Amino acid sequence: MMPSRLSGALMIAAAAIALSACADDYSQRNTAQYNDDTTINTNAQTAVIGVPGVHAKTMQVSTYDGVVTLRRTVDNQLAGQTAIQAARPVAGGK
Repeated sequence: MMPSRLSGALMIAAAAIALSACADDYSQRNTAQYNDDTTINTNAQTAVIGVPGVHAKTMQVSTYDGVVTLRRTVDNQLAGQTAIQAARPVAGGK
C-alpha cells in the first residue's frame, strides 16, 4: 500500500471512529429507524460516489442509528477528506 493510500485509509478510519462516538446505545430498532438509516445510507453513497479519487466499487458506506461510516482506501488524502465532507451534510446523518 502506498503511503498516500495508507494515510487516506487512516484518515477515513479516524473519521469513522470520531463519528461513531456520537452514536447512542445500539438497542433494538424499529422499522422507521431502519428505513431512516436506509435513506441516509443511500444519500451518503450518492454523495460520496461523485468524489474524484473515490472508487464506487470499493467504497463501503454503512449507516446505523444515523451514524454514517465510510470504509476503504482512497487515491489520496484529499479524496478522503472530500469524501467525508460530501457525506457530512446528508440529512439525518451523524
